Amino acid sequence: MMRTIQISTDVFAAIWARRSDAEHSEDEILSRLLAVKKTNAQPSSARDLQTQIGFHDPRYGVKIPHGFEIYRTYKGKEYRAQAIQGFWFWNGTGYPSLNELSSAIGISHENAWASWFYNEKGRRYPISKLREADKIIRRARTPSLNDL
Repeated sequence: MMRTIQISTDVFAAIWARRSDAEHSEDEILSRLLAVKKTNAQPSSARDLQTQIGFHDPRYGVKIPHGFEIYRTYKGKEYRAQAIQGFWFWNGTGYPSLNELSSAIGISHENAWASWFYNEKGRRYPISKLREADKIIRRARTPSLNDL
């Protein structure tokens, strides 16, 4: 029998950061970490959460599949992250937004949607290409002296 527990986003991210390749559920990850032996009553494929998700941002209509990889270069160093269970995982930690992911590598202010990229059919695209255009709110531009 499976039970439901309430955990914080940080704890959830920490659990998934410790996932091995053969593990596909929180139960499998925690069983290994806690050295719990499986009984016949618990099938090895039992899941509390029935689906694997990548990343979903309803504000922009973005649904990214599990394991989707993004990358960028900052100060000459390449960074890569994967979409796993609603987080961007980089360096063993999950981040709930692209801005928080960028902050984790030392960037304070930027349009993270334009700074992270993915590959499709051998071409590089900014992750902003995945957003629904009609859901993007553009800020009014303040006129500069050149506009006068």
